[in-house]
Amino acid sequence: MQFVINGMKYNTENMEEVAEVRKWYRVNNFFFSAMCTGKEIGREYQCKLWKSAKGNWLLTHERDYGEIFGEAIQEEEAKKLLMNYATAIYETMYEKLPEA
Repeated sequence: MQFVINGMKYNTENMEEVAEVRKWYRVNNFFFSAMCTGKEIGREYQCKLWKSAKGNWLLTHERDYGEIFGEAIQEEEAKKLLMNYATAIYETMYEKLPEA
């Protein structure tokens, strides 16, 4: 899959698939906004986390009807996602987390 985000080309065929993680996305739609005024409505998606050879990060997930969505993210967000959903991979890439 190829995405152009902020003038940069992200091609998953040339990137390393690091882990599967989950991320919550806000639903911005008139119907839900009218039904649930004052509440933030969203959905959590199963995502694939990718890393390029240059150290850039990409999240991909499948939306309704098979549409693939790609989002460029910063390393700090990637670290948080790995810490929460792929702890062993986080510890391999960065540092061991202290025991409670």
